[in-house]
Amino acid sequence: MLVATLSKRLLRVGQAKRCGLSLRSFSDAKDKDLVLTSIDGDTGVATITMNQAPVNSLSLEMCQAITTAIKEVESQPEIQSLVLASSLPGVFCAGLDITELHKPDEKRLTDFWHSFQQIYFDLYGSRLATIAAIAGHAPAAGCMLALSCDYRIMVSGAGSKKPSTIGLNETKLGIVAPSWLGYQYIDTIGQRQAELGLSLGLLHQPEQALAIGLVDELVPREEVLSRAQAEAVKWGKIPAKARLASKMLARKARLDHLAATRKEDNDFFRSFVTNETAQKIIDGYLQSLSKKKS
Repeated sequence: MLVATLSKRLLRVGQAKRCGLSLRSFSDAKDKDLVLTSIDGDTGVATITMNQAPVNSLSLEMCQAITTAIKEVESQPEIQSLVLASSLPGVFCAGLDITELHKPDEKRLTDFWHSFQQIYFDLYGSRLATIAAIAGHAPAAGCMLALSCDYRIMVSGAGSKKPSTIGLNETKLGIVAPSWLGYQYIDTIGQRQAELGLSLGLLHQPEQALAIGLVDELVPREEVLSRAQAEAVKWGKIPAKARLASKMLARKARLDHLAATRKEDNDFFRSFVTNETAQKIIDGYLQSLSKKKS
């Protein structure tokens, strides 16, 4: 039954591409509408749009939905590039779903972190050219999603009273970014900027992010998606084998490192998140959110 269902999904993807139609994926109830996938039949560019209100937080189910979407798109040989975007105004992805970390069930926490690691493998090591369309805030794991893409286009902060921000701010919640994400940060913005950002939990406004190389380009909000799709077309024209081989020159060692230490990384994360200090900070954060809502 699983194979048959997947085959039907892939058939729908192929039909949508050939006809230039938009495709809504994940008809299964547990994944419905968490992620939307569309394919431009003229350009061959796929767009995966995160659609988990209110802020695209990464729950276990959201992580699994993103992985499924990437794999379905990658299974279509005609598709060479992918845009990762958000349907929600003002936010790209707000990071991990904090409720996954609060007084967690051990098995679910293990599965959750495994699924988060898997997004890194699937996106950072994708055969596709990947473009992040960052039209809003991207802290913590949201920043990881952007970092894992080949090119990052962010909404400009010019003229905005509350500009969007991006960065790894885990320390402010009493937790630490995993080593593989820290290395990714160092590779992108350099040792000193990464050290400051990781230690202080810094979130950068768009112009700051551009200056340190965290993003590649800033555009007005209404142009983020179209500009990302245009960039995806450009990347998709590069011979695929040469482009992927070049990507792996820079990324294979990092991917291999996590593959070799995946269980240890999961064990460390669980022990760190479930310690008393971290749980008190997480509990206080959730209580503060509850007070803001009431």
